[in-house]
Amino acid sequence: MSTDTAVRPSSGYHRVLGAAASSAVGDGMRFAALPLLSTAVLDDAFQVSAVTAATTVPWLLFALPAGAYADRFERRLLMVLADLLRAAVLVLTVLLLAADRLTFWPLLTSAFLLGVGEVLFDCASFALLPSVVPKDRLESANGRLFAVQTVGRDLLGQVVGGVLFTVGRAVPLVIDAVSFLASALLLRGVRGPVPESGPESGPESGPESGPAAEPGPGAGKPRLLADIREGVAFVLRDPLLRALTVSAGVINAVYLGQIAVFVILVREVLELPDAAYGALLAAGAVGGVIGGAVAGRLSKAVGRVPALVGNLALMGAAGLAVAATDRVPVVAVAYGVTGFALMVWNVVAVSLRQTIIPDRMLGRATGVYRLFAWGTMPLGALVFGRVSASAGPRAAFALGGVVTLLTCLPIAYALLRDSRVTDRRKTTEDAP
Repeated sequence: MSTDTAVRPSSGYHRVLGAAASSAVGDGMRFAALPLLSTAVLDDAFQVSAVTAATTVPWLLFALPAGAYADRFERRLLMVLADLLRAAVLVLTVLLLAADRLTFWPLLTSAFLLGVGEVLFDCASFALLPSVVPKDRLESANGRLFAVQTVGRDLLGQVVGGVLFTVGRAVPLVIDAVSFLASALLLRGVRGPVPESGPESGPESGPESGPAAEPGPGAGKPRLLADIREGVAFVLRDPLLRALTVSAGVINAVYLGQIAVFVILVREVLELPDAAYGALLAAGAVGGVIGGAVAGRLSKAVGRVPALVGNLALMGAAGLAVAATDRVPVVAVAYGVTGFALMVWNVVAVSLRQTIIPDRMLGRATGVYRLFAWGTMPLGALVFGRVSASAGPRAAFALGGVVTLLTCLPIAYALLRDSRVTDRRKTTEDAP
């Protein structure tokens, strides 16, 4: 192996990590500033909520096509284009704001296009990562990536965004645009595979494939709908991928459902001020950062099956603990444990999927996974909101704990039956 080949994965990964850190901080500022901006320029509560919802709608509409495009085109280039799209949208939004022309429809369109860029970027990035990181380091790499995103978006970005909005409405948006440009510049130096899609292409492709791996325009590529159908069928007919996808949908529905009623628990049951709500949310983010930092080592130490099933059980137990107490320290610890367990689950599950899915299918499989995982989140919010309204927020947390614990059974069955799920200690010992 040449020196260039040996170094390139690490260099490419650090560029991806830097790009993720840059855009995560900007995204956090935008997440905090966009609702504030909507409230400031719009008078209608429905319009304000519509702008917030517009950023998530693209996941339902474009997750599958975005995954297909991530398998048909160079993923690094798709990520750069997504960054440039979002930067341009933010610049245009700032110009409209400065001209006092930022009304409901332009703001709604901006939020929607920012969501489209997020879908394209995420589907391509999760498909790109295995080509810049050795397989035996995927969990550690994903853990660092998720931890950086959590710190940048959920801790640093949102706090700074709220403060900067008081300085000037456009300031967080301008910095977010700059963060996307910085991300695009970093990604220009990443060299990854040029995927080929369709039954005729092999499962392996990478930077070493050389120019011969790049197909001519439209040569041998099936139609977009055929690509999407192949991706959906690939996930549905694989018992392990199917189990991981369904589990992700259940977990995210429970998590967002609990988030939706958590503020009610804090204010009406625990009788705490609004500032305490933010502090308790931060406890969950801190737990997530710790989980991202140790997920790779934890999986290596105990194996993937115990890491996945054990942290599912930990999430369920934390939900039951919140339901059973009115002691604030216990709630804070339980919420931190939830953030930790959810992060470890995500890191190990994503790394496992990246390991067992052929490169040519990674984009489409990611699109299917994200569509289901994110598509269940609004449903979870509605169900848990209804339970909270009729029986109280503690009942909603109890329901989430029970559902999560029950999810352990089918996912454990699928993991233990599949020979591709190897113990990480054995994988490390067998590695050359």
